[in-house]
Amino acid sequence: MRGEGAQSRGSLESTASNPGCAPDALPRAGAARAPAPDHVAATSCPECVAAGRCEAPDPWSELADAARRRAGAEAIADHLGFCARHAAVLGAKPWPASLAPAAADGLGILAALLEDRPRYEEKLLQIMFRSRHACAACGAERRRTPIDPAALAGDAARRLCFPHYRAAAAKADEKQLALLAAGVLHSARAWQERLEDAAGTDEDATSAALHWLAGEEGIEAPGALPLQSGSPCPVCRAAARALQRWLDAACTALRLDLELRGLLPLCPAHIGAFALHAGARDAREVARQATEVIAAMLERGLAENARAARREVEESASVWYRRRAASYLLGRRRRALRMPACGACERVDVACQQAQGETLDLLASRAGREELAGQGDLCVRHFAGVYMFAPHGEPRMMLAARQRAALLRAQAALAGGGSGDEWMIAASQLGDPGAWR
Repeated sequence: MRGEGAQSRGSLESTASNPGCAPDALPRAGAARAPAPDHVAATSCPECVAAGRCEAPDPWSELADAARRRAGAEAIADHLGFCARHAAVLGAKPWPASLAPAAADGLGILAALLEDRPRYEEKLLQIMFRSRHACAACGAERRRTPIDPAALAGDAARRLCFPHYRAAAAKADEKQLALLAAGVLHSARAWQERLEDAAGTDEDATSAALHWLAGEEGIEAPGALPLQSGSPCPVCRAAARALQRWLDAACTALRLDLELRGLLPLCPAHIGAFALHAGARDAREVARQATEVIAAMLERGLAENARAARREVEESASVWYRRRAASYLLGRRRRALRMPACGACERVDVACQQAQGETLDLLASRAGREELAGQGDLCVRHFAGVYMFAPHGEPRMMLAARQRAALLRAQAALAGGGSGDEWMIAASQLGDPGAWR
């Protein structure tokens, strides 16, 4: 399986017994933020700065707006809750003001759809398909600070953080994509050289490079990604265990001075999680390897796109030449600049698929369904992953009835204010911080 990397080179050790993973220099998430060094302030991502200056300080203000409570509830229902980065916020009280009533209404909408399942089966499946890579809070963030690739495809591209480059590249045309990639390649090379020259002595360089790789929100996310999930959902617990095993494997590989390769974190959430739970030396090495991989992939992709453009010019001189659609060429350019997958995301995805497969195996037999009834409730997102592949008839009916009962319990806990374990179980229905997907 891709991503095994250094795990097969030796037995894994726990974070507590691994001296290379002792948190010693990096600030914990949620701690008071120190003033930014001069070099960080001078190269701040314009999109991160714009988000910080926005009148709405976070996406919850839109979802929790009492005047638009119905719209917020429908957004939560249509996206099946939240991604792990935003679910981390839900793991602790107090919630943002007025969010609990909107979330309770959203769970009620889903419960109503499951109650009349034959009538709303098609709508349920549409919601489940759309929600895999969507989040109600992420959508609110994009509306709050929309990205304009045309404004960034210039000198500003050299100051973009990596997550905002990827967001801008997804909306850019062919010319803008080349300018954005060239600017971020310059930044990646600069960070790589600085980290290599620092040789572990410049903590400011490590912190600034991690902020460039993960963005402000990836590093400063409240609670980051906890490595132990308290959710009753068996899939969420499997994802949290996979995340812990990934961290152990990555720290062991770094302690042995090995390249991370398939273990390398490249998404904002897992870079932030590694920075939170690992030591300063390991965080610097991960930042160095990540910037090296990003720079190499961008350089290779830009060279490939330049060769493709020259070939197209040569081919256009032929009488047999047929002009290709602009969308086709743009897709080819984006594919050449595609980044490798995050090693932690791959491991979490595999763990979730295996846990969902085990649930499907239990659904297939009457004895298995009786055993499943004694297990914890699935969160709404992992329920969707199981429901889409569940056999029709009694297995799917039993799964839907069980999930509807869980949603109604969560709705009652949120509507009534909730407390203690009841509140946490309600929050776990909307997403679990153990998994990024």
